[in-house]
Amino acid sequence: MNEQSNGMPLDKAALRKAITMLRDGIPLEERIIRSEAACRHLAAWMTEHGVTSFMCYVPFRSELNTRSLIEWGWKTGAEVIVPKCDPANRSMTLHKLDSWSSLKAGAYGILEPDPDRCPALPDSYVPGLVAAPGIAFDRKGGRLGYGGGYYDRYAERLGRDRADVAWLGIAFEDQLVDDIPMQAHDRRMDGIVTELSARVWGDG
Repeated sequence: MNEQSNGMPLDKAALRKAITMLRDGIPLEERIIRSEAACRHLAAWMTEHGVTSFMCYVPFRSELNTRSLIEWGWKTGAEVIVPKCDPANRSMTLHKLDSWSSLKAGAYGILEPDPDRCPALPDSYVPGLVAAPGIAFDRKGGRLGYGGGYYDRYAERLGRDRADVAWLGIAFEDQLVDDIPMQAHDRRMDGIVTELSARVWGDG
């Protein structure tokens, strides 16, 4: 099997498996501490850049836990937007989330907005920032998702070259690799946020 210089496989399926196992191996208490640190970095970056609305995933399994970021949004009055997946066409609708009670188990067992409690926003709605989940990221903006293509389709819908939307990957340092195999339709991130820092290209 071909490998990157850090010993990670280049094949997407093998890389997904390797990084997922690595992430699953982080002890729960450590994941919580590191998640909260990453959320603080992202909140500070949004404050510095005047971001007043952001799209964020609800954590599942061993993903970096975004709950403190979502609660920070509620506390500061930012619009917290959470996606809901439609497996039929692998698209996402966006919903403004105001409380944890507005979530229910949806596709893949992930907590998603209950459309009866928080209706879908119009397609014209554009968040100021997208905090994108992923299995792995590289330092050139490459992202390895879960294989469904939901975020790439949403990027196409928004328009890839929009300067008014920041796309930041959020993950543990363990999820950074040398190189993500990218295709033309894959949306590159504008930066990566981990427990160590918010590294955003073009920030100076």
